[in-house]
Amino acid sequence: MRRMSAESLDLFEAPSLLSDETQLVSSEDSQDSQILGLTFRDSKKLPVHGWYPYVEGFSAGYIEDLVRNYSRGSTVYDPFGGSGTVNLVASMMGVPSAFSEANPFMRFVAETKVNARNSARLRFSEFERCVARFKDWAYSPNFERSSREQDLTSYLHAFAGKDFFADKDIRELQALRDAALVLGAEAPEFRDILLLAVASVTVACSHMTRRADLRRRRDDEYKTRIVNVRSAVIEKLTSMQRDIGTAPARHAPAFFASADCREPVESLSGEVELILTSPPYLNGTSYIRNTKLELWLMGFISSERELVALNKTCMVCGINNVVKNRPAEYRFDYVETIAAELDNVSPDLRIPALVRGYCSDMYPILQNCARYLRDDGRLILDIGDSQFYGVHVPTDLLLVEVARSAGLRLKEERLLARRHSRDKTPLKQVELTFTHAA
Repeated sequence: MRRMSAESLDLFEAPSLLSDETQLVSSEDSQDSQILGLTFRDSKKLPVHGWYPYVEGFSAGYIEDLVRNYSRGSTVYDPFGGSGTVNLVASMMGVPSAFSEANPFMRFVAETKVNARNSARLRFSEFERCVARFKDWAYSPNFERSSREQDLTSYLHAFAGKDFFADKDIRELQALRDAALVLGAEAPEFRDILLLAVASVTVACSHMTRRADLRRRRDDEYKTRIVNVRSAVIEKLTSMQRDIGTAPARHAPAFFASADCREPVESLSGEVELILTSPPYLNGTSYIRNTKLELWLMGFISSERELVALNKTCMVCGINNVVKNRPAEYRFDYVETIAAELDNVSPDLRIPALVRGYCSDMYPILQNCARYLRDDGRLILDIGDSQFYGVHVPTDLLLVEVARSAGLRLKEERLLARRHSRDKTPLKQVELTFTHAA
């Protein structure tokens, strides 16, 4: 265990983590507060951004403003790439970008929205012919025959004893997936767009729903819901085709840097002007399990049991990432103040371990960010606080301490939104801007 030195701070002395030079700004008092809707809700109806519904995604408008103001046309990096909002916005603005992402399905989503879309735009006539072949197949007798003949062995093996889908619906999803693989075999970029059209409707065609977490639909939900897998896929693909055809030809590529952003990427050292990201919130959400249906259907896992190994490649941010008998490698005084309170009140020992592990994992990530940034570059991250068993966990202040140890200085903190916990305790969402400690 490594203990990072910092001033011993009482919980009520937390504001002293902010230096005298830090600017405190409230979005409620700023002229642009009305555009700070920082959830994916704002992006769902936008071309390309809405190709895959991602609860944890950024607002595209928010990212566009930051890239315009701070990237100077140089590389933008997101260590928690998610569905690729940062990279897609940068690409459409002609700015090169890089990203890291531990979830292989979300990496697929991001690369499809940016790089495959770019390729389809440049070869649009070829892409249209590929889509036409897929649609023709979907409305031919071959689709019904393929659906009937689908072998459900892999599905039943992956999710033993769980009926996530009606048999007819999973057969049709598998048939359309298989057709995408065959009809797009000669053009991997086109294939990936076809596959994403299938993946994007997977949960909607299941017995599940995704809010903060993936869960089974209640009996009283979606009473008028009618599942038509083929229509859902074709409707999505038609929308994607329209987005590609109307998109400007100007674009820049997105570079996949790493699956694990805790590991340094030497090619990024000193090359990044702006790092834009939203680290996972300390809220217990399992970002891997939330996409287990898509991970299986797209071939990234063959069994639900493999989620355990995938979770271990992620930083500690949810209960499923807490590994027994693996103590936090790095410890910080202020983090210990909070974790010790949780030690005393939490009936679940994983909760204080979650707080310690989260901050320990964020240390090498922030070290890497400091290494990647140019001398005048900046790191801007969006983060919210949490509460467990009556103990407030000020994640923003914890990250300020961790970042200071990693060689970064807090330049500005901006209040973005007011939130609340399940028990109605007031919480907040803030934007933290860091520069080199100098």
